[in-house]
Amino acid sequence: MEIRLLSQQELLPALHLVWEVFARDVAPSWTPEGVGEFQKFIKYENIAPLFERKEQIFFGAFDGRQITGVIAVGSDGLISLFFVKKSWQRKGIGKLLFQTVYNYGVQQLCVREIRVHATPEAVPAYERMGMHVDGPESLENGIPFVPMSVIASAGLVQPVRANPRVPVIAAVVAAGLLVALILIGGVFLIRNIYQGIQERVQDSQVWEQPEEGQEDFFDIPGDGSDGWDGSDGWDGGEEDSQISGLDGVPAYVAEDLSYEIQEESYEFTDTEKQSTLIQFQIPYPVLEGLDPGVETKVNEAIRDCALAKVEELYTSPTEEIKERVLTEQTPVLASTGSYKICFAGEDFISIAFEDQSYEGSMDVVNMDLRTINISLQDGKVYQVEDIVKLDEAFVADWLEVMREEADNDRFLEEADPKELIQALKGRDESGVYTPNFFVDSQGEEIGFELNNPEGDANDLGYIWVTAPYSFQEAQEFSTDSEFWDLVRMD
Repeated sequence: MEIRLLSQQELLPALHLVWEVFARDVAPSWTPEGVGEFQKFIKYENIAPLFERKEQIFFGAFDGRQITGVIAVGSDGLISLFFVKKSWQRKGIGKLLFQTVYNYGVQQLCVREIRVHATPEAVPAYERMGMHVDGPESLENGIPFVPMSVIASAGLVQPVRANPRVPVIAAVVAAGLLVALILIGGVFLIRNIYQGIQERVQDSQVWEQPEEGQEDFFDIPGDGSDGWDGSDGWDGGEEDSQISGLDGVPAYVAEDLSYEIQEESYEFTDTEKQSTLIQFQIPYPVLEGLDPGVETKVNEAIRDCALAKVEELYTSPTEEIKERVLTEQTPVLASTGSYKICFAGEDFISIAFEDQSYEGSMDVVNMDLRTINISLQDGKVYQVEDIVKLDEAFVADWLEVMREEADNDRFLEEADPKELIQALKGRDESGVYTPNFFVDSQGEEIGFELNNPEGDANDLGYIWVTAPYSFQEAQEFSTDSEFWDLVRMD
């Protein structure tokens, strides 16, 4: 399979493919006005001048001389067309086309974001490719769309395959564009600050056909593809239903809570520093209806946990961050966050936060997990050592569960039990292990956020790994903390 720029004589066949797929699979759900507007847009006499002026750049997927998929992007980084023939679904074409546009946007167009006006049905698929929603659903000229974007980074320009992990294991694939996009994709809205990135590749790029059995590619519906139905990619099939990260956490939120859960967001863009990109967007929950004194304490603790990355990168930067900003040609301090309420009962709440951050450089992209587990009776925040007895018996059992969860027998193989006990207490001198736990509908997850140094032989690509314990299993190692009375499910 070859992915390349279209020639002038290939433009008309590409538009025929677009209309064929659109008319069959998209048009029936649109209004006549929307269909008419789309038809006018893709007419050859309209597209050809844009094509010649390179205001619309077209890439095609080819099997020999047969065109099997099309993607078009404007010179401003907005994806305008994205279609794959039905018979060529589940062959990796949609993924490769998206990767191509991402690479081209960074290296040739020098845009700060790749954007799309996605049809509402296409939003989940685009999110799995790393894009984030920028605003509410809109209707323009009869066409419904949701604005979406992903930041464009020179350090993430590599066409590789993603490999799904088992539940609550987030994996870093350093050379993997799609996975990396998921990790750093955020609503940054950075424009007119950075003057571009050097062009480093040729206009044409070719990738190999995916090997047999690697069916984790998917195509985008609505804005292009013809009927992605979740049976391929990361949402389909029995194996892929075990998607990693917070999406795999079985949350519990009790009914008829005496308090309400709202959402606020810390958003900041420094428009004065022209030499450095600085932007943060961190949402976090806010509880309303608790005892006033406790409510203030709880919300302050939640906010502090959510904004820890802002503190580390910007408010009180580490010496490493300061050095990187001073030495980089184009420093970047940016982070976008997300969170999941894993457990919300009448007396207790457990929240997990994930950050996707640029830490001083376009090439230093990290993802972090933080959790907060807090009593709604008095605002006490619980740590791992509060809920389980951190002795060698627990560590031996916990290691076995961790190895199973990580699906790698080498994980923590050389770890000393006494050092692990100290790490689980938050006293790891190496800086590699940050203890975390959260509560969900099935019990507790206890583990680490991992911060292996670059090039560390022990780095298996995991961002965080937690070991699941059911409430019953955890009782064998539980402390006499009041925590266990708080995490009851009504």
